[in-house]
Amino acid sequence: MGTRVLYNYHATVEKVKPTSSIITLDLAEDTLEENMALANVSYNIPRESSLICAGAFITGAGAVMFHRRSKRVLLVIDEREEEKALGWFLPKGRKDAGESLEAAAVREGEEEGGYPCKLLPVPVPTRQPKKDDDRRLLSTEPIYMHNWAVPKKRSWPEGGMYTCFWYVCEITDEDLEKVEKEKAEKKETMNRAQQSLKEATESGKAFWDYHELHYRSELFEYEEAKSLIASSIDSTVFGCVLATAIELVQKLDDLEDKTT
Repeated sequence: MGTRVLYNYHATVEKVKPTSSIITLDLAEDTLEENMALANVSYNIPRESSLICAGAFITGAGAVMFHRRSKRVLLVIDEREEEKALGWFLPKGRKDAGESLEAAAVREGEEEGGYPCKLLPVPVPTRQPKKDDDRRLLSTEPIYMHNWAVPKKRSWPEGGMYTCFWYVCEITDEDLEKVEKEKAEKKETMNRAQQSLKEATESGKAFWDYHELHYRSELFEYEEAKSLIASSIDSTVFGCVLATAIELVQKLDDLEDKTT
């Protein structure tokens, strides 16, 4: 494939004093950068163009999963906290070859979060072209794209770049009730998705991340979820993604209330 990185990626990061102001989303496109970039003030978005070959990057997807009727959002924790304290986090992971980013977000949500979910259309301000002229059109476009450098390690000797796209998802009443019933009856340590993935791995059909066996998920009210994420190992990124997702879902609730 020729040169590994055809144009050098300049990963410059500027230390910017974090802001404590509340994120306020305006759906007008000319305020998109002002409102959504400010939430990520710890990062300076590089303006240099980059061309990176396939062997030097990974793409993945994450899911912010809501049960709207109870106004709760799902967080995940690794139960081996005494060994490796990570704190609560949002489900995410690498997409499989040939898999869409949207499908990856839904799959990772179920595998790590333990509940089936689906993409939730929200009034996300996006620069993707819209067929409808209405700027308030709901969409399932990602609400954030997070880039970070992957250091050199045994499985990836040269290191590279990881890009994760974050999506807003919904756990339906039916799926919530079904999973809760299964938990009460079986009381198994693995959720259904983890069990299926483990079986597929043992048959040689899939690669399985063993650490997911120790994941436990729970639904929290919005403010409690924000507080828990603030203490996580990656609170800046998870905090921004969670806060924006919550606000978008609340805006969706308001829009639906006005039409009923």
